[in-house]
Amino acid sequence: SQKNMSKKKSLIHKTVSRVAVGTTIGAVLAAGAAAYFFTQTKSGKQAAKQIKTSAIGLSREISKRVQSAKKISQSKYNDIVEEVVDEYAVQKKVGKHTVVALKRDLKTHWRDVKRELKKK
Repeated sequence: SQKNMSKKKSLIHKTVSRVAVGTTIGAVLAAGAAAYFFTQTKSGKQAAKQIKTSAIGLSREISKRVQSAKKISQSKYNDIVEEVVDEYAVQKKVGKHTVVALKRDLKTHWRDVKRELKKK
């Protein structure tokens, strides 16, 4: 029926949008890690390499929390980034400088994430 087709299209659109948001956040995170990798000391390069290898998990978690938020604002996005990166830092024993750089970089990409969310 027409109603079922509409529901299916809506579900497909939401799924595609979620993938796009996750992909955007993942790309942002990987780009930030790569930039950090090329601009830091030997220990910074090592830390960035570690971050880059974990980028998929971090981006999935950020994406999941962004999408599950009823309303998302820049402030809420920043809070999510703070929480996820802090949890990651504890689990992976990441240094303070790496955490600060990662948070700063992720927060600068709010507009990209917002643009993807508007496409939903």
